[in-house]
Amino acid sequence: MKPQEEIAELKKQVTTLEEQNKGLVKRITELEAAKPKSKSRQQAEEGLKMLQAGPVALAQFASLNPKYPADVPYNVRNLLKIDVKTVRTSGGSLYMLPEHFVTYQAGLAREKEAGKEAKEEIQATPIPQVAQTGTAGAALAV
Repeated sequence: MKPQEEIAELKKQVTTLEEQNKGLVKRITELEAAKPKSKSRQQAEEGLKMLQAGPVALAQFASLNPKYPADVPYNVRNLLKIDVKTVRTSGGSLYMLPEHFVTYQAGLAREKEAGKEAKEEIQATPIPQVAQTGTAGAALAV
């Protein structure tokens, strides 16, 4: 074979291999698109929808994962890479997005200020002194 014939033959092989490669890449993308999302990712996406509406209690996440409801905010944090704030309250844990957390902290600050003002008002009013009379006073006198 002449060198020019070999070059032409190799160019044909390269084009056929490139076409095969394009077909395989296309098939891979089709298969990846058809693959169902993991259960954890689905729960994380549903949990994110709940969090976008407002603060969510742990009991509400139980509707998505009854066995391990705390896994839902964990999956939102780690799979979706979204910051989820946790607030411990006497009624249980609340989970919220940062924009809701800012509102929550502002409400706490207002309550704290209102509590200080009420405490100052109580301290400002004089407490009337009542003289001890009756049996308690007699017992002290004896």
